[in-house]
Amino acid sequence: MRHEKRLELIREHLRDPIPATWAEPFHEEWLAAEGEDERVRHARAVAAELAAADPVIKPGELVIGNNSLRPIVSGFQSAFAHGLQCDSERLAALREERPEAAELLDEIQAYWPAWLAETGYQAPMSMHATLAYELFLEHGVEGMRGRVEHWRGINVPNMPESGPWYDALLITLNGVSAFIQRHADVARQAAADESGQRRQELLEIAGICEHVSEHAPRSFHEAVQLFYLIFWLCGHDSPGPMDRYLYPCLKHDLDRGAISIERAQELIDCLWLKFEEKTAYGVTIGGQLEDGSDACNELTHLCLDAIRRLRLLSPRTAFRWHEDVSPEAFAHACEVIAGGASFPALINDHALIAGLCDRGVALEHARNYSFVGCGQTYPHARGHGSYEDIIVNSAKPLELTLNNGVDPVTKNRIGLETGDAADLDTYEAFHEAYRAQMAHHLTEQIENVNQHRARHRDRWHNCLRSLVTYSCVERGLDWHAGGADYSEGMVDMVGFTTVTDSLLVIRQAVYEDKVITLPDLRDLLSNNWEGAEDLRERLLRRVPKFGNDDPTADAVMVEELDWINRHVRSHKTVFGGPWGIDIIGWSGAAELGKTTGATPDGRHKGESLADCAGPAQGRNVNGLTATLRSMVKLPHGEIHGPLVLSLRFPKQAVAGPEGRAAMMSMVETYFRGGGQDLQISIASTDEMKAAQCDPESHRDLVVRVGGFSAYFIHLDKMFQDDMIARSEAGL
Repeated sequence: MRHEKRLELIREHLRDPIPATWAEPFHEEWLAAEGEDERVRHARAVAAELAAADPVIKPGELVIGNNSLRPIVSGFQSAFAHGLQCDSERLAALREERPEAAELLDEIQAYWPAWLAETGYQAPMSMHATLAYELFLEHGVEGMRGRVEHWRGINVPNMPESGPWYDALLITLNGVSAFIQRHADVARQAAADESGQRRQELLEIAGICEHVSEHAPRSFHEAVQLFYLIFWLCGHDSPGPMDRYLYPCLKHDLDRGAISIERAQELIDCLWLKFEEKTAYGVTIGGQLEDGSDACNELTHLCLDAIRRLRLLSPRTAFRWHEDVSPEAFAHACEVIAGGASFPALINDHALIAGLCDRGVALEHARNYSFVGCGQTYPHARGHGSYEDIIVNSAKPLELTLNNGVDPVTKNRIGLETGDAADLDTYEAFHEAYRAQMAHHLTEQIENVNQHRARHRDRWHNCLRSLVTYSCVERGLDWHAGGADYSEGMVDMVGFTTVTDSLLVIRQAVYEDKVITLPDLRDLLSNNWEGAEDLRERLLRRVPKFGNDDPTADAVMVEELDWINRHVRSHKTVFGGPWGIDIIGWSGAAELGKTTGATPDGRHKGESLADCAGPAQGRNVNGLTATLRSMVKLPHGEIHGPLVLSLRFPKQAVAGPEGRAAMMSMVETYFRGGGQDLQISIASTDEMKAAQCDPESHRDLVVRVGGFSAYFIHLDKMFQDDMIARSEAGL
């Protein structure tokens, strides 16, 4: 089958629903293991569920991996669910569908609610992560068992309590092997119903899965297949630095003439389609190796070509730039962006590595960072973090300050009583009240997350993540018990520029120029600027806004960002690691804007908050150069990050060799100045307005919403209008 024909066939069936099958292997094995150490009991139940997997192979696939089994009680992981899940909706549905199974369903309903109540069990909070898939690629399942046995022999004599945990790891590995073998069995069964080339392909896939169910891969195809199955089992989250850990097998095949670049591209394209099928988050390519040398290779280019050719929304990919990056790879990344793919995001090694080292990550580990989720920085396979657990509406504490702790939208008191607006008679008094509200708002949420984490420290475990996170097996400590090298917390500060622009308005218009009193401003905001359009325009246009290379506005942004960062970093995680902040910009800017009243910067009630760390939508009126100059003043090297700058260019600005060269020059200038992260959309204002009127003619228009991309015509109008409101830049 030709490459393009295969891709067309896979895409045709990409969204085909996988029919649900039903069995309860986890529940049955859990009951059978009653009385055993809870770690072993859980591992036995998970292994039984893995062995009972029921994969489905779709037409044309060269890389397989899924599971149609949908039990009520499950230990399977997903990107946002870890630990044990009991699906009450599934239970109710099966009562209607399967009356003959009433006895088993009654048993589940009688047992699990009581067990959950008695134990006080709560599933661990979701945490994005990139994991050490390279360990499976290097050792295979068989070698991973040997690794566990090795460290068990070292640690158990001094830590006898870790013995059952090591037993649980070995049981889990048996389940992993059985899960992969189930894919081999299904591929072989499917081959029996096929003929010709497809029959041979399925038999080859069956042989690949059979081999990697125990042994390390011998070829690039085997490496890609083993990686995807382990990735699927670990939650289908963030693949991380793929062009590093998959490259040794590709290079081996290329060097011995066992694979062509064209065949390798076909396998990567098939893998990309699997990522899209179920949504995958942070793939990171390029950057530096642990010794500081450039990491780009042939696989980096294959990943970029997959993005260019397929124009998918997943995986959310980032390209790491540094001063010695391969010029060809950097040019390739910019060419893909200029073509309208919206991926990859471009990130600056020098700024982000400095931020990692500043919070205690060893240099060699910092150089191996990756993105997770929508774009949070993560020390690859060495972290335990609170990524996306705290998402803060940065404008809400400002609203609470103006209303003495009462949310003007809901009318509920959710903040501190910091004084009526009439009593805040100096800017210093107002600013102190605002910072008190913000500190309370942040601290309360951080403490809630820490308390949740602490509840799981000695009461739950995660064998799979422990196996693929460095130092857990070596230390004899579970991922939830502090086994990882680094423990970090993350606060996503949505709409932060909206706040700093508003502080500028309050300081200048209320306290310096005395254009309006604070109580009157509060009342105008409560009425959504009704009857005060002239004043709104004056505050919007005449008071400086961040992103225009204005020293006054930029100084306020830098001062507030530095204060927020220091306050958040004063908190520690349950394992003593630092908390930090990022400002990424994603759908939350619009979603949280809906629950936020009018703000002093001139924004109306319900409108989107600032969509990134850069200027708020439409506020940068002095051009691209001024925006870049404002952004590089921020303390990028001290922020956990990323601090994202979202830019939008019309197609003609980046067209042809001259346009791409101008974009590359802009990126290099920004990064050499210290900027962290650029997310670029290629879409003009006119094109997006045309797409609103005629969606069918603009089906392939992709835009960068923030930490993710979307087809413009599939966005809600609220998000479309937000994209249009963002300033269109020129080069």
